[in-house]
This record gives sequence, C-alpha cells and structure tokens, in this order.
Amino acid sequence: MNILFYDMGSYTYHDFIYYLKKAGHNCKTVYYHFPDKFHDDFFCDRFTQYLNNTHYDLVISVNFFPLVARLCNEHHIKYLSWSYDSPLEEKLQDFYHYETNYIFLFDRLEAEEYQRAGFSRVFHLPLAVNTDRLDKLVFTPAQIQKHTSDISFVGHLYDSPLETLLYCADTYTKGYIEGILQAQLRIYGANFLNEVITGELLDSINSSFQKLGQTILSLNKSGLSYAIATEITHLERSFLLEQFSELYDTHFYSSAPCQLSGVTFCGPLKYTDEMPCVFRYSKLNLNPTLKSIRSGIPLRALDIMGARGVLFSNYQPELAECFADGEDCIMYSSMEEAVDKADFYLKNDDIRKQIAANGYQKVKAHFNYPQMIEKMFQISEAE
Repeated sequence: MNILFYDMGSYTYHDFIYYLKKAGHNCKTVYYHFPDKFHDDFFCDRFTQYLNNTHYDLVISVNFFPLVARLCNEHHIKYLSWSYDSPLEEKLQDFYHYETNYIFLFDRLEAEEYQRAGFSRVFHLPLAVNTDRLDKLVFTPAQIQKHTSDISFVGHLYDSPLETLLYCADTYTKGYIEGILQAQLRIYGANFLNEVITGELLDSINSSFQKLGQTILSLNKSGLSYAIATEITHLERSFLLEQFSELYDTHFYSSAPCQLSGVTFCGPLKYTDEMPCVFRYSKLNLNPTLKSIRSGIPLRALDIMGARGVLFSNYQPELAECFADGEDCIMYSSMEEAVDKADFYLKNDDIRKQIAANGYQKVKAHFNYPQMIEKMFQISEAE
C-alpha cells in the first residue's frame, strides 16, 4: 500500500515506520509541528497538495490530529491514528465522527467510554515495542557504569493545576476534593474520579471563579479529574522516590528540574539509545502510572521490559491481565507494598533476573509491531 505518515516528533515513529516498510508498504512522511493543531492554513494547504498529487491508500499518525482527520475525510482516505497518550484532549471529540477515522487507544476503559458515547470509530489496541532495535544496542562500559543503579525512575513528577483551581473555593469544596484525592491515592486498579465529581461540585468551583470576576474560565469534569489525577501521580512518585533514595541508590531522570531532597537527579535521556541502557542496568525500574490512565499498559512499561529491564509498576488492570506479578514484572497495590517489594527483590538477584527475562520474552511475543499493525489493518479493512 501507499501510506502517507504524518509525524511531529513522536517517540514511536521510527519503530512504527520501520515495520510498515519491512512489510512492503511504500511510506512517505510529512513532518510538521503545529502551533495550533485546530487551525493551520499553511499545514492544510501543504497536506492537501500531498493528497492531490499522489494516490495514498491510508494516512497514519502516532496520536490523533484533528486537521489530518478533517482533510482525510474530505479526500475520502482512511485515517488511522494510534495514540500513546491518555486521556485524549476533550476538544478532539469534535473530529471523531468522520467515517474515514480509525482511532486506536491503548487504554481499554477509555476506548469503551468513547464507544458508549456513540463514537464507533474508536478502538482498543495495546501499544508495542521494537525488541529487534533494542537487541542491537551496544553500551559502552562508561554508559553502563553511569546508569547502573538499584532503582531508577524515568518520567515526570507533574505539576498539577489543582491548587490553583481550588484557590478561591470554599472550605467544604476543598475538603471534599481532598477526601477524593486521598481515597483514590490509596486505591489501585479502579479509577472512580469521574463517578464522584458531580455537577454540584463543578458548579461550586465555577461559582467561586465568577465571584472573583473570572467569567472566561469554566472547569468541566474531565478537567477537574485530570487535575486530581496529576496531583495524585505527583504525590505517589515523590513519596516513592524520597523513600527509596533514603535506602537505595536511586536515580531520577527527567527533563524538568527536581526539588526532592536526597534524590539523585540525572537530567533527561535520549529515548532511542540512553533510556534502554538505564532500563537494562537498573535493578528495578520504577514506573508509577499516571493516574488518568485507568486500565492500559503505558508505553514506558513495554519499553522497560523490551530492553530486558525489570518493570516495577503499580497494579494496572491490563498489565495484570497480560503479565504475572512476580514472574514477568513486579506490581504493587499500595505505596507501603512497593517499599516492601523493593527490599525483597533487591536482595534476590536470581529471581529478579528471571523476571527480566520472562518480561522480555512476553513483550517480544505478544506486544510487537507486526501483530499490532496487522490488527489495525484488520479493523480498518485496509488493503
């Protein structure tokens, strides 16, 4: 098939395009970074030229782009998008109804929620990892020494807007949300934020904004849910990093500055070559999932196992369905359990190494690009 691939610098682009070409497809890529992904005349003109000048059977992208969806619909070309972000931005829903869309999400609960809302062009598809590329990586002694640690975490702590959103809320509202936050912080495998955020609660917060003369900002359920989820993620990740740093050689890699005391901050990493070295030579790879990801297996978890690292993750429904705790990866159901399990597995090298080997074999067999691409093409009836 002739495939036009749109990309703006995604992590998985090179792996995705590698397997498309390996399967015999002709692929042309358009690179462009949107200043505004909802309105861009220059991009629309340029992309339209590509669609008019050459026959393409499909347009594909990593993550969903509304202007690409609109233009594909106008030209009657199937548009397949495969997202590693969750949840998707709410404003994107205005573009989901196009009959040329095939929107693939790695979080099953998110996909099912869209389907219940009438978006029949949304499907569940787990993410994939390129073990062929990872297996070919060779690390220098200096790289190995630099990135060897007891525990590592690669990611963000997140800067939640929750405190700002609640700045002018009344005491009852602040207390209610604090109760929600603390309850969700302690419950793994079930996200109930959307169920407990009521219309009355949102009205109360928005009313407090209006009393200060703020009439433009209006908070909705998804916005408040995401703010609480990022605050919970910040608290969990910060707590675990500080606890582990007191006990073990713990490395934290992030592009954002670190304000945590006692944590060995190592800065950002290159995704393709440096990150896999960290995963392979850390005894445990901590990976607390962003709380807004309700059921799915995040890309970082597959990257860790694909690099032959030990995944040390919170309990996540789809992760538990596909991988066995203590055999393929390590899962915890509370922050206290995380501390206990870290102590156990750091003292048992043979068990830990076997977990790394098992996890690698499972992602290689069941979370590879050829299988997932074939599922995409079957669902979209691409020929």
